[in-house]
Amino acid sequence: MKDRKSYLIDIKAVQENDGRLLVVEHRGNPLPFEIKRIFWVRDVIQGASRGEHATKKTKLVLIPVTGSCDVEVDDGMEKKIYHMDDPKKGLYIDEMIWRTMKNFSEDCVMMAVCDRVFEPGEETYDSYEEFKEALKKEQKPDER
Repeated sequence: MKDRKSYLIDIKAVQENDGRLLVVEHRGNPLPFEIKRIFWVRDVIQGASRGEHATKKTKLVLIPVTGSCDVEVDDGMEKKIYHMDDPKKGLYIDEMIWRTMKNFSEDCVMMAVCDRVFEPGEETYDSYEEFKEALKKEQKPDER
C-alpha cells in the first residue's frame, strides 16, 4: 500500500506596515505540487459537516482563510484531527485520504489549493465503504 500523508505546512506570511500578506505560490513555497485549482468553502450551516469523501488522485492543501474548523483525516489505518484556525498553517492531504471538515465557526472560510482540475463523477469516493474497498484492492498483489 502506498504511504499517504497529511501534515501541516507553513504558509508564507509577510508583515507590512499596513497589514499582513499571506502568499501561496508554486515557486519557493512548501506546496509539493503545481497549483491547478483553487476553491473555498464558506457559510457552512451550524452543525453541518463538509467533505466526507476521499479524492482518487487529487492532492490538496486546506487553508483556513478566516475562522476555524476541525479536519478529520483517515488513511484507512489511522485517523487524525487537525484544528485549523491559523491562516499561516495549511493542511496537506494526499490522494486517497478520507477527509471530513466539521465544527465550523460562523466566520469560517476554508480555501483548498489543488494539484488537479476537478473531474465530475471521476474524482471522489463519496462512500466510506467504497473508499475502504479501494484501499483493500491496492493491497492485493496483481493477479495475472
